[in-house]
Amino acid sequence: MDTVAFCAPTHREAMRLLRQSLGPDALIVSSRRTPGGVEVTAVPGEATPPAPPAVAVASADSAPDAGAGAGAGTRAGADAGVSADASAGARAGIGGVPGAGAALAPGEVLGAIDALRGALESRMDGLLWGRSPVRAPAAASLFRTLLGAGFSTALARALAERLPAGLDPAAGLRWARGELVSHLPVARGEKGLPGGAGVYALVGPTGSGKTTTVAKLAARCAARVGADGVAMLTADGYRIGAHEQLQIYGRLMGVPVHAVRDAGGLRRALDRLRGRRVVLIDNVGISQRDRHVAEQAAMLCAAGRPVRRLLVLNASSQGDTLDEVAHAYRHGGGEDVIGCIITKTDEATHLGAALDTAIRHRLPVHYVSGGQKVPEDLAPADAGRLVDQALAGAGPGRTLYAPTEADLAALCEVAGRPRAVPADRGARRRLLRSALAGRGAQSGPARAEFDAALDWLYADAACAAAREAWKDYVRAEPAATAAQRCADLVARTRRAHPDACGRYLLATHGRAALGAAGPGAVLAGALLLGDRGTALAAPAQQLAQAAGTVASCGGEAGPGGRAAPVAALLARIDWLEERFAGLPLAHIVEAGPAALWGPLSQCRIAWLARCPGSLRVACDDGPTTLLALSRGLAYARVPDAGADPASPGRDGGPCLAACARVALPWRGAPGLSLRMVAVRRPAGAPLFGLSPLDDSQATTAELASWLVLHWQARESFRLMAGAWESLGSASGGGDAALRRVLTAGQLGAAAWRISRASDAAGVRSLMAAMMGGASRLAAGMAPAALQRLFAALEMAEAGEAA
Repeated sequence: MDTVAFCAPTHREAMRLLRQSLGPDALIVSSRRTPGGVEVTAVPGEATPPAPPAVAVASADSAPDAGAGAGAGTRAGADAGVSADASAGARAGIGGVPGAGAALAPGEVLGAIDALRGALESRMDGLLWGRSPVRAPAAASLFRTLLGAGFSTALARALAERLPAGLDPAAGLRWARGELVSHLPVARGEKGLPGGAGVYALVGPTGSGKTTTVAKLAARCAARVGADGVAMLTADGYRIGAHEQLQIYGRLMGVPVHAVRDAGGLRRALDRLRGRRVVLIDNVGISQRDRHVAEQAAMLCAAGRPVRRLLVLNASSQGDTLDEVAHAYRHGGGEDVIGCIITKTDEATHLGAALDTAIRHRLPVHYVSGGQKVPEDLAPADAGRLVDQALAGAGPGRTLYAPTEADLAALCEVAGRPRAVPADRGARRRLLRSALAGRGAQSGPARAEFDAALDWLYADAACAAAREAWKDYVRAEPAATAAQRCADLVARTRRAHPDACGRYLLATHGRAALGAAGPGAVLAGALLLGDRGTALAAPAQQLAQAAGTVASCGGEAGPGGRAAPVAALLARIDWLEERFAGLPLAHIVEAGPAALWGPLSQCRIAWLARCPGSLRVACDDGPTTLLALSRGLAYARVPDAGADPASPGRDGGPCLAACARVALPWRGAPGLSLRMVAVRRPAGAPLFGLSPLDDSQATTAELASWLVLHWQARESFRLMAGAWESLGSASGGGDAALRRVLTAGQLGAAAWRISRASDAAGVRSLMAAMMGGASRLAAGMAPAALQRLFAALEMAEAGEAA
């Protein structure tokens, strides 16, 4: 049957005429604006070949004159509402589809849909890859497939950037498979266990499957070397039934099981078991954020025999969680882990996150476990099989949290050109509400909370600076160089100083490892805060890699060289002192090597160094440590230590602070005369700091507050590192790497600011919605969520401007 066109002044009227003439099951072929209004072309539903079920999306703010949407394949019975995203895409000019706006024969409908998909794919350049549109479809397909398989955006972006030219999507996926197989570290061979005889300890968070895996390994080793050559130890004295569970497995296999509680018990047990070829240790599960990770590593190091640690990775965990686990257990103290075992593959929707963690942290995968059968559900790792299993889980319909073609195309469409933002944000907010919250955000408190969240985001200094930096970073032709962006951040901080600071502007210095940037890569920088805890900007950034150092504030080193941590810190301090001359600026640092104290004492600046309690100092009573000295001091309440003006602080409740005069021995001299401040927090270990400031320059309460702020700000540097990895490479000339570092620093500062402010709960909800609608946003996901929120704002502005 031929197509029928319906013309009317508005889209709603055209749809009404269509339903009256063709019935509710008519299939819309095209929709376009005409000089007289709107023209909708459709065919009766029964005349068309079977098509996949359509998803009806209606705009929560649909108006009588709403723009024509990309309606191919949408049933007329879905009502006249057109999605705000679709109408925005139509107004933004997503087109080039053969037959769009003209009558199509029924047999051409599916072809038109395929052509539309190809047109969308051809627009996914610039923002994501900086390549020609001709190569974008294969890169876009690969990028979506890898995200759908659970791989990180950093790894997906790296592969998409290296994709050879001239490949179609299928060939591109085959190439990526080969790259993943070659880069996935897998243990080779098997002699009872990796490396043969010895003592092996399984470590990891609670619930990762350590106990069951120990039993599987014991059964596998007993089959190879005999039950009399294997023994099991359990150091899990916390979980009820843990010892009994392992005892049952041991009796079935004829393998002895012993319980140990501390390093002494472990040494004695290992001495008794010296005749056993393989000893397996089941440890208590510890959260990657728990300080007891280091204590567990110290116990294993004090066992009297070499203990090789294997990290157990739960394949069903989120990628950010696995990344934290790997980082914590690799750097939690003692020797590094020798590799990992991936467990619970039968429960994981996507296997990519676990493989991604192994690739980025260079953790050889020794075994893979899926299921409860002992020992059947344990097999040596095979790189090809693992990668194939991961990619097999990325099929259509299963990538709920991966971007769609329309997501990437719309983001790409608005990335390359700046637009004037009208003063009236009403249309933009309607579009964004439709995209994030649907009809529920249009009435009552939901709408008010939504508007309040956007008002907060626009007004906050750190977030406004982050958004401007991000917008410029993703443009194909950036409007500002790295030097100009850095100067802008300094100027914004100076303007915000009177409102954000009671007296001092604080520069909190910190570092975070960057696993994706290569072995030993570190992002170091300074987060500028008001002395009441409000994050402002992060213009002083340094990225140290094996190839050299990229820095906005000095401390650079040439190829093959890296600036020493102390030299890099002093370079940041000098740079900040020069940029903020005339303002009261105080630097808060973490005490590092002894070489730091001399240069710090010679600088005529205000500084506070956070120190370990074990640091030895001298006082009137003789040599002592900061911890020992603090026990005899008189403490006073400091109710707002480390608190953001809009937040009670993460530690909750008031802190107690005390101070004393001490001398710090330095190269045989009598010592540097410093002021010690000790802080007791309601939760967590005490904090200690040393400063040259006397009572007339900073009160004990101020120093205590700075100390707590520096402790809390550690999270901001982890967020900066996460933002750097999620940004990917940029176009724009020789300073692209530096622009990436600066943008990552400001995104991390903004994400940390949002996470702390109690009046930013609405913004946190919007960010959670951007990551799939979770009720609570995990800390590690904040940089990616903030970028998605900025992208949504850009899309809304594009629709409004059009």
